[in-house]
Amino acid sequence: MAMHDNVATFYGAYDQVGLHRLPRMRIPWVLVVLVLAIFVLIGLVVADVAAYDSGKVTVQVTSVSWYALGGLLTTSGGFSLHASQTVTLTLTCNSICFRLDGASVSSPFQMVSFAVTQQPVQYANVTVQAPTVSYDGPLSVTLSVG
Repeated sequence: MAMHDNVATFYGAYDQVGLHRLPRMRIPWVLVVLVLAIFVLIGLVVADVAAYDSGKVTVQVTSVSWYALGGLLTTSGGFSLHASQTVTLTLTCNSICFRLDGASVSSPFQMVSFAVTQQPVQYANVTVQAPTVSYDGPLSVTLSVG
């Protein structure tokens, strides 16, 4: 049965061209839930594989050297960490202390933050971020004296 549109009749009855509704497709709700669960499971597997792959990259720091005023202050042992991981390095001033106002680190590391604590003993804290690729070598921290 064709539907009739009163407005279309005014314009010449073009509405008599078989305007009937399409039958509704019934999708069982269990199928919808199952498809959504499969997509969530695939997303979790992809995230786990990506996290596992990024965890394989290790950064091996063989030594940490601290410099100020063009000279070596101290050198300490190395450590290892994962790619893009951050670590805070601390230098304690025991005898001759400088007024520190900044720091820089050697490539491929990036400096995240720098802080100095004056009381009761001076500490210079430098937080660095490891590179995203494998690295095996030294890390140099150059302190700026102001």
